[in-house]
Amino acid sequence: MTLTDTPSDTVDRPVSSEVPPAAKRQRGRPSWGLWIGVVWLVTLTFMAVFADQLPFIRSTSRVKGAGNFAFGPGAEFWFGSDQLGRDVFARCIYGAQISLRIAVFSILTGLLVGGSLGLAAGYFRGWVDRLVSTVIDVLLAFPALIIALLIVQRTDSLQVSYPDTFGWLSRTWAITFVLALLAIAPLARIVRAQTMSLREREFVLAARSLGASNRRILVREILPNLVPAMTSVLFIGVAVLLVAEGALAFLGYSVKSPTPTWGLLVSESRQRIAEAWWATIMPCVMMFMTVLSFNLIGDRLARRFDIREATL
Repeated sequence: MTLTDTPSDTVDRPVSSEVPPAAKRQRGRPSWGLWIGVVWLVTLTFMAVFADQLPFIRSTSRVKGAGNFAFGPGAEFWFGSDQLGRDVFARCIYGAQISLRIAVFSILTGLLVGGSLGLAAGYFRGWVDRLVSTVIDVLLAFPALIIALLIVQRTDSLQVSYPDTFGWLSRTWAITFVLALLAIAPLARIVRAQTMSLREREFVLAARSLGASNRRILVREILPNLVPAMTSVLFIGVAVLLVAEGALAFLGYSVKSPTPTWGLLVSESRQRIAEAWWATIMPCVMMFMTVLSFNLIGDRLARRFDIREATL
């Protein structure tokens, strides 16, 4: 063996830390669970939006002879019939309209208010940060369920006492307002953490050194970079608020019957679950699949954009 053939040459060679292309493709490839979630949400949204036009979705009116849970899941009633002879599948689809509308409007309103507060606190710091942080801490200190129950009860009494002024304030709007209020504090904290990280980045420092105004930096530099983080948070937030609406409906404080929501459908028939399980389990399955789909997509987006602060 010659001197040039010694194993030490091999040991001293730098080892490449580059990830193989096959591993990169595998890591970036969407999983089958993500595709299931996307297909589920697209299909559910399509059926909910066009429920009145789709021929296989009955109206929520009663069907003669189908009362008292007469039909279980089958070809005629896919999810069975309920106590009043209504199609459970149709009620689940129409319930998706209300549940998704409440969750989406609530998270968007919470993001608009909480995001603005978090953006100001994270960028300006100082007394603005202290004031916003105090507001966030106060909102997070109150028990969420107690706040929701008190506000819903108060809106009901206002609607009864002052029908001319607050007649428009239905349970749907009241629940949307409650959930939006509860979403403000966590969303403000997430946006604040993201903004504090972005304000020290090179492109922000460069824009500031060139004389860019605070408004331009916020709108042109920081806000576009918040979009990926907020998109993943939106998906996860919708999932959380769907569960929250279901919990309020289970306690009798969500949208009033006969307007269907998934939580109300679960609550209405839970006493008869032993003899007519489909009336309770099928809405639970719909809610479970939807919440799971939102979580899968939100988690995928968070990992795709490497969003660590979103867990704060």
